[in-house]
Amino acid sequence: MARSEQKRAPSLDESYAVCKEITRSASTSFLRSFRHLPTEKRNAVYALYAFCRRVDDIADGDWLPNLSHLDKAQMRYLDAQAEDRSIVLTLDKQAEASNPEPDHTLKLRALTYYRDMLDQASEGRYSEDPLFIAMRDVLRKFPVRTSDLHQLIDGMEDDLYPTNYGSFEDLRGYCYKVASTVGLALIEIYGYDDPDAREHAEEMGIFLQMVNILRDIQEDLARGRVYLPKDELALFGISNDDLFDPSLPSTTNWKGFMRHYINRAKTHQKNAIRLLPLINLDSRSSPSVMASVYSEILSEAERRNGDVLSRRLGLGFFRKIGFALSTLSVWSIRRGL
Repeated sequence: MARSEQKRAPSLDESYAVCKEITRSASTSFLRSFRHLPTEKRNAVYALYAFCRRVDDIADGDWLPNLSHLDKAQMRYLDAQAEDRSIVLTLDKQAEASNPEPDHTLKLRALTYYRDMLDQASEGRYSEDPLFIAMRDVLRKFPVRTSDLHQLIDGMEDDLYPTNYGSFEDLRGYCYKVASTVGLALIEIYGYDDPDAREHAEEMGIFLQMVNILRDIQEDLARGRVYLPKDELALFGISNDDLFDPSLPSTTNWKGFMRHYINRAKTHQKNAIRLLPLINLDSRSSPSVMASVYSEILSEAERRNGDVLSRRLGLGFFRKIGFALSTLSVWSIRRGL
C-alpha cells in the first residue's frame, strides 16, 4: 500500500530475521526442525511460517496488524472489502459471526489486508512490512501457489463463525484449508520431482491437523469451538455439551469414539509419510521430524486411552529430550555424519 517517506524499509536480511523471530516466539520446536535446511530454503520456510502464524493469530484474536500507515482512502477501500466479505461469509455460513463487534470487523479487515498484501507480494510490488518483503522474495524464488495461501485465509475466516462440522467430510474440508494448503506451499520450497508429492502433502496436512485438534481440544472448547464431527460423536452417544463433562474421558462411549478417531488419523498418517521420500534430500529432515513428533503425540493419545480432555496432549520433558536425540541420531546416520 502507500509508501512511507518517514523511515527506511527493512533490508531483506532484516526481514527474514523478523520472520525467524516470529517463528521462534511461536514454536521453538518448529524452529529446530527447520535448522537442517539450506539457508535459502530455511529463510523461505521462516517467512511462510510467519505468514501462517500471523493469520492464525488474527483469527484467534491474539494479534492484529498496525494499519496506521494507511491513508483515509486506503482504509475506506479496505473497510469496504471487509464489509463485502462479511456479507458473503454470513450468507455462506448461514450464521452470524462468533465475535461481537467491533472484534469481528477488526479480524476480518486484518485478514482482508493480508490477502491484499499477499497479492502485492506475488506481483513483486513494494512493501515496508518485513513479513511481506520476505514473502515477495519467497514467491520470486519458489513456485509457491498464492491460491493455496488464499485458501488458508479462507480457513481462518471459517474460525470467525461458529464451528459446525456435521460430518468428517466437513471437517476434512476445514483441515485442507488450514493445514494441507500449508503443506502444499512448503513442498514447493522443499522441492520434489514426483507429482504425487502434492497428494501426499495434502494427506500430511489432514493428519497433522487431526492431531492438532486433539492437542488443542481444551483451548478450543474454551473458545467455544468444537471441531469433532457431530454425526460421529452421535454414533457413540456423545453430544457437544457432553464435551464439557469432566467424567466423559472415563466413559466407554468416549473411549470408543477416540479409538475410531485415532484409527482414522492413522490412515491419513500412512498416506502422509509417503511424502517423505519424494522430497528433495536436502529438505527431507524437517518434514520427517514434524511427522515423527505428531505421530508420537498421537501415540500418547492412545496410551491415555483417548483421554485428551482432562489434561493437554503433548510430550513430557524427558520424553522430548529422548525423542529429539533419537531423531537426530537417525538423521545423522542417514546423512552419513
